[in-house]
Amino acid sequence: MGLYSISSKAGIYESSLIDLINGKASYNIASTLEVYESDLQDFLNGKASYNLAQKIGTYESDLQELLNKVGKKGAIGIIIGLLINENTNEQ
Repeated sequence: MGLYSISSKAGIYESSLIDLINGKASYNIASTLEVYESDLQDFLNGKASYNLAQKIGTYESDLQELLNKVGKKGAIGIIIGLLINENTNEQ
């Protein structure tokens, strides 16, 4: 599956997916997840937020513990999974 296909499944622009893979939050992704862009960037930098914890259905402290264990690459994977889940649920 190419990046275009993944970005389509996630409901975001391919350029936003590339930014995400490089650890940079974008407005496109933040608005798709209905979170602040700053919260998304903080998450990618290793700090959980209340809003993202709510999206996953857990507590901020539990998300922080997960984030501490999976690191930046894991955080990127979590966001991609959330995006695909959000886009799948909307259809």
